[in-house]
Amino acid sequence: MDPIIAAGVALVTGSGSVLLAKDGAGIGQEIALGFARNGCRKFFLADIVTPGLETTKSLIEQIQPEAKVVTHKADVSNDSSVQEMIDTCIKEFGRLDFACNNAGIAMGNTLSVDVPVATFDRVHNVNLKGIFLCHKYEIAAMLKQEPLAVPGVRKASRGSIVNTASMASHSAVSLIAPYTSSKHGVLTITREDARQFGKDGIRINCVSPGYVDTPLLRGSGHGGEYVRAAEEGSPMKRLVDPAEVADGVVFLSGSAASAITGVSLPVDGGALLYHMP
Repeated sequence: MDPIIAAGVALVTGSGSVLLAKDGAGIGQEIALGFARNGCRKFFLADIVTPGLETTKSLIEQIQPEAKVVTHKADVSNDSSVQEMIDTCIKEFGRLDFACNNAGIAMGNTLSVDVPVATFDRVHNVNLKGIFLCHKYEIAAMLKQEPLAVPGVRKASRGSIVNTASMASHSAVSLIAPYTSSKHGVLTITREDARQFGKDGIRINCVSPGYVDTPLLRGSGHGGEYVRAAEEGSPMKRLVDPAEVADGVVFLSGSAASAITGVSLPVDGGALLYHMP
């Protein structure tokens, strides 16, 4: 158990995702469960898809029976919706310690010349504008609160933000230019705001998942050949489990990462070794 995780309030967007993994848990849900396993008992779960939020809440309560879990419908691409999300979190808990900005969407393989402008706008509105809006209101809330001082923890923290970027944040990926550019933007916002708000005791990082084992990958329209290619595209020769991505998020949020900010942690089985010079 991490004492600072156990003492704080965790917000997880995309925690009701219908893009479920083979064992029934998506990345957002696994992030929430990872916090619960590390002692967290205060959760604010948000998603535009609400039925899955109740499932995540139930699973958290199995791990932490005394947890307070608030679920909330939010559209991260909408300014007023994100502002309401953060305002409601503060109203319910009085503070926000761990913001895990996981909500995002993907797209099918398409040449840039064939991508509808509406598709580009939709991908960027959710993946990039969504991170910007979350930062805007999360950081503002964190700046107003006192650092979370926990006995035995080296440094008190005013807050931690971890964004879900992508392996595509670090490389050029064929046929998904809108998605790749949106995830490059996530990395840039992460680094820029980490520089600006580190002096205030706010740490901002991101994880960069590789090929994660979800139906989005397995049902991509390319069949088993695509999955096999994804497995071969990793030195570990396997897909990443959503829980492994969650482990990275919890680590970056916790006391063991108290001096880490502005980084992107690849959780990709080494796949970037094949995609970077």
